[in-house]
Amino acid sequence: MLHSTGRLRALLVLATAMVLRAGVSAAAGLPVYSNNNQYSDYDPYVSTTIPFTSVTLESGVQNPERTADASLTNYATLNTTIGVLSSSGIRLGFNGTGAIGDRAGIVVANVSTNRNLINLNALGAITLRTYGTGNNVLETRVVSAAVVRDLLAGDERPTQLEFVANRAFSKISITVGGVASVSFKLRIYYAYAVPSLQQQQARGVISQFNLPAASLTPYYGASTSNVGVVSVCAGAGVQNPEQAVNNSLTDYAQFVTPVGVSCAQSLSVKLADTRPAPAGYYAGFVIGNGGLLDLDVLSGLRISTYRNGVATGESVTGAGLLELRALPDGKYQVSFPTTLPFDEVKIERVGTVSALDNLRLYYGFGVEPRAFEGTTHVLSDNDPTQPGFSNTYEVRQNAVVCVAINGTCGVTNPAGAADNDPNTFATIAMPTAALSTVDLKLALNGTGAAGNRAGMVVGAGAGLLDAAALDQLTLTTYDANGNVLESASGSSLLSVNLLPNGRQEISFLTTQAFNSVQITATSGLSVLSSLPVYTAFADDRSGGLPSVITPLPVELTAFAAKWNNGAADLTWATATEKNSSYFVVERAKGPETAFEAVGQVAAAGNSTQARTYKLRDAEAGAQGVDLLYYRLRQVDVDGTTTYSPVAALTVGKLAATPQLQVYPNPASGAEAVLVRGLNLPATGGLVQAYSQLGQLVGQVAITPANAQPQLPALAPGLYHVVLRDATGQKLATQRLVIGNR
Repeated sequence: MLHSTGRLRALLVLATAMVLRAGVSAAAGLPVYSNNNQYSDYDPYVSTTIPFTSVTLESGVQNPERTADASLTNYATLNTTIGVLSSSGIRLGFNGTGAIGDRAGIVVANVSTNRNLINLNALGAITLRTYGTGNNVLETRVVSAAVVRDLLAGDERPTQLEFVANRAFSKISITVGGVASVSFKLRIYYAYAVPSLQQQQARGVISQFNLPAASLTPYYGASTSNVGVVSVCAGAGVQNPEQAVNNSLTDYAQFVTPVGVSCAQSLSVKLADTRPAPAGYYAGFVIGNGGLLDLDVLSGLRISTYRNGVATGESVTGAGLLELRALPDGKYQVSFPTTLPFDEVKIERVGTVSALDNLRLYYGFGVEPRAFEGTTHVLSDNDPTQPGFSNTYEVRQNAVVCVAINGTCGVTNPAGAADNDPNTFATIAMPTAALSTVDLKLALNGTGAAGNRAGMVVGAGAGLLDAAALDQLTLTTYDANGNVLESASGSSLLSVNLLPNGRQEISFLTTQAFNSVQITATSGLSVLSSLPVYTAFADDRSGGLPSVITPLPVELTAFAAKWNNGAADLTWATATEKNSSYFVVERAKGPETAFEAVGQVAAAGNSTQARTYKLRDAEAGAQGVDLLYYRLRQVDVDGTTTYSPVAALTVGKLAATPQLQVYPNPASGAEAVLVRGLNLPATGGLVQAYSQLGQLVGQVAITPANAQPQLPALAPGLYHVVLRDATGQKLATQRLVIGNR
């Protein structure tokens, strides 16, 4: 289990955490570096202003000009002197300007002679500062002791010290202050300002209502029940449930669980849109407990969806189905991809995992899948049939290249992590001999950009990764010529993301473009005896939910395909539209073949009224198959695309099953409710509306010639609408909700 003493993505500073909001980073999206020969070896913004010299002394900075030359591999050396109260540091200018939201930092490295020699309390603080054009200090951040520990316990590979800037800046400095118990050296390579990864703007809806607290009651439901026959729920429950639906995304409800009490707590929240989240969207909650969560929590949680107050039947629990993702601000999202529309999400505690005690529940959501995806993803998915494949991976043991045969070098099947089969993997045997290391280096099938995540997808091995295991792991990037670029090591510098298939991503954010990623396992105490490695990767996924979720563009209430006189008639209906541009009907000849466009229809743009559309595919009969597949691609005015569920059509025949569509649904008492019958018998039938008590409250005849009649006026309430044939046999049913005006 991941220990609460670590951080999935530890901030490098002790100050308040800063979360980048979408759209704040520099528009240019290009990094800038201190390679313009602008540096100062004197920093007046320290408590003891001692000029730092560039001569060879055991105090100050040696060769400061190397931090500002054209090479990012040259370095200066920062020194401290035993027992001297002073500050050593350097200030560096950029070949451009760092923007608000950029990662502001300096790449440094430990000198191996320092390893395990530093008393952190005696050493004092390592501080980063940003400056304006006039050398005025803008922001100050103190590097956390955990980061310093991981830095000084590592080897000589370059590592980043950074924070996210709240103000634009032109210079940055690093200083080390305090009393050193031993002589201390730190290599300073270069400073950088790299745009933070942008969170993808996504469509969706969350449980956020801009209403007074007293008016939020209709939008949530909370309950507690006993588990087993001996447990009681005294003192347990859901605290502040209204805070999961208010206008703040930082407020939270909480599962309150006293020690020794086991209760099945639950919280349901409605989503703040009159339209449901479409099928295929992720349904879930943003949660947290003030520490770390791991896959164990998924066995104790259940997520369910509802539509119009009625369960959709989709209810998911367990690590095999639920996904757990770390968010940039120390929270998590737990979710699953749906197959049915929904407008309400429920989270339940169904297990006794201790991490669920006092679990925080921030808000529920329904968002499209791309909210969790980046725009680029480069893998070590090299083709093993191509010449040179053996050069796409390399194994080292104790820094010496060796040929891994049957695990003799500490790695079994290294090719399994370098090939293009996602199910093959290499296995690293965690070293046990003192000061032993095992390296597995993988070439990417492309180039990772500066600012991308660099990482490895690994398996659980002998158990879930914990802080002790992360302290034994180092990731390093290399350029195309095999030169070391930068690295991260330990639980404070590495980020861990838990994937739904039980695998995990270990990664760090880069500052230079890279072509290979290496994972290094060092000897030490760990719950891991072996570590499966599936692939290396580079991507621009920021992780988690975007801070800005755009509204749903179209509420699609129906999409159907019908064979008609040698062609396919495609019909669809919308209840509402927002900024919609056009629809494209797409056709595929089989479930595994690609869809192709067969026609386009202009959309309404903005509408709150029910609308119907149709398109005829006259070429359907010439495709040479017995079954065709159709889907609808809806395109918004900004180019954003949403797909409908797929409809299958038997060529040359009417679809076997009659269908019933009811819209708008839900409807207000003032609206007319239309029904549509698809694939009706030639003799037609009858559409009947029944109350919840089973009383027949309205009916209307329906025929193939009049397949869209209007239901009689209905009072507010929940109804069951039934389609029957001429003999009275039930053919299809739909639920209908009539609300108040």
